[in-house]
Amino acid sequence: MRLLLTMGTEAMGLRDSFWAALGREVSDSQDVVLERVRRAMLSVVEEYGGEDHYRLDMKISFARDLAELWHLRPDLMQVVAQAQGEEDAQECVARITALFEKFQLGGTPSRFGGL
Repeated sequence: MRLLLTMGTEAMGLRDSFWAALGREVSDSQDVVLERVRRAMLSVVEEYGGEDHYRLDMKISFARDLAELWHLRPDLMQVVAQAQGEEDAQECVARITALFEKFQLGGTPSRFGGL
């Protein structure tokens, strides 16, 4: 099975169609965004984690709100980084983060971000 989020140009169409299939409406409710993010995160765990990461799969499946999913992003990044490397993991998590839309839990950016 071809990896969904590889960096190669031959996979760009597959990767883009995967994210396009999730669809995005500007006025989505929090519940719609919750399920969209959940589906995307579960797809990533299935693709990169396999059976070794069933606990993360369960945490994502039973998350009650966007805040719980938000805080699972580092775990998701670790799964992808172990399988594909740090660069692909960062891109994957950035795409997942974008799915949170206006419901992103913020904070002030780190002053060390540019280092």
